[in-house]
Amino acid sequence: MGTRSAVTESDRPVIRFVDAHTHVQPSSAATIQFFERIGMPRPHREGTVAELIDLMDACGIDRITIVPWLPAQDLVVAAVDQGADREDAEQQVINEWRELNGWATAMVREHPGRLTCLVGIDPVLMSREVVAEEVRRRIGEGATGLKISPMFFDARPDDDVVEIVWQLADELGVYVLSACGGSHVGHHEPAAKPEYFDAVLRSYPNVRVQLAQLGQIASADVAVLTAKYANVVTDTAMQLGPDTSPSAMAELIRRIGVDRVLFGTNYPLVDPRDYVEVLSALPLSNDELQQVAHRNADILHASSS
Repeated sequence: MGTRSAVTESDRPVIRFVDAHTHVQPSSAATIQFFERIGMPRPHREGTVAELIDLMDACGIDRITIVPWLPAQDLVVAAVDQGADREDAEQQVINEWRELNGWATAMVREHPGRLTCLVGIDPVLMSREVVAEEVRRRIGEGATGLKISPMFFDARPDDDVVEIVWQLADELGVYVLSACGGSHVGHHEPAAKPEYFDAVLRSYPNVRVQLAQLGQIASADVAVLTAKYANVVTDTAMQLGPDTSPSAMAELIRRIGVDRVLFGTNYPLVDPRDYVEVLSALPLSNDELQQVAHRNADILHASSS
């Protein structure tokens, strides 16, 4: 991001931040593995809870959400290619994901008020029974929502196999964070285009859906959804980098709806201090900045508590 002195404390009002989208890892070794699995170079950050809390204190982030996620189908394929039995490979990945979910809820209990977390699931890899058991268990342990990545399990959010996710969210009164975008991810189909959420949002009006990363290249289509449905929001994860045009980003946030955009980073892929600075410097009013920085997340989390 270059220098962090462009926006000083005297230049801006005090803003409280809630980071609605992080991928904190159990250890620095796990962070390295996470980066390797998504094809990114070795990180400059530890990616741990301890490191992130220090960063939170340094830049005014009150609370963060841990998003436990694995590129599960890719891990299964890689294991099978190396000679593993498919059923064994699938069970191993499911077990790893369950352990990650359990670690996340343990961290929430260890750091009350600072951390929240979701339950990561893959309704294609996992049976309906496994999904339901894992979701109920982790919500009971303190998780506040569910996480899915349709483009990594190659099923649209309005596919019948994914409906268990929406049914559980509706029943348990929790929200769903979904990866969202209009492009291919590696060899995967663009299964998470914003328009694929239309039927879900219409059929489950009481389920709040957080579409990640402003929809990436499909942000205009996210704006179409926010204009139609009251139960959809989005976040700024991976979208407030050093090349961000302040005027264009402010315009996009207003087009989507200032009341529909949550501050998010995707730490440890990015430095949250940079994202705090970029958001703080946008040509938005103080009230708009507060709305995006923390109020929208507060409302979303309150609806799932």
